[in-house]
Amino acid sequence: MDITQRDRNVLLAGFIFVVGYLLFFFVAEPIYKKQVKIDDTIKNKVQFIQKYYEILNQKSYYHEKEKANRSTHTSLTRRFFKEKQTGLAAASLQKLVESFSAGTVTIERTKVEKPKYIEGMLAVPIEISVRCNLKNLSLFLMRIENDEKFLIIEELQSRRINKTDPEDLQTRLIITGFIQELEPQGVKPI
Repeated sequence: MDITQRDRNVLLAGFIFVVGYLLFFFVAEPIYKKQVKIDDTIKNKVQFIQKYYEILNQKSYYHEKEKANRSTHTSLTRRFFKEKQTGLAAASLQKLVESFSAGTVTIERTKVEKPKYIEGMLAVPIEISVRCNLKNLSLFLMRIENDEKFLIIEELQSRRINKTDPEDLQTRLIITGFIQELEPQGVKPI
């Protein structure tokens, strides 16, 4: 077989290309991929260590958050009735409403309603009937709304009782206070 110089150069170039191709795909590429994988692992570990040190350095921040959470818990506890029994909480609510009525409205009738859960919180409603004029009624309602306890006026019905004096009103209110007790899961409601 007689091979010319030109054919030898083409074969040599093809052989060099095949060897280079094989070296690239079977030697260089696996080494490169392994190095990239090692770099990613090192990078992830460095990030983990940095986050760990950031958390350690924020210890004072978490202590501040804990203090803030305690103060929030204390202020929220004051918003609910301390009594755990609904009857005692209703009595406290009646006493509170009577203190609001001093000098403004005359409470004619008070009735304790059945306790219920509103948005997962145990609510103790009372129904009261009051007699007063419009100005004193608004003052009474303002006292209820601005109290430290969390109170809701669920229902308000007012009617005029004196045809000659249109400001003389008889009003029926349902006022609800809350006990710091959450609704139990899977139990039939009260």
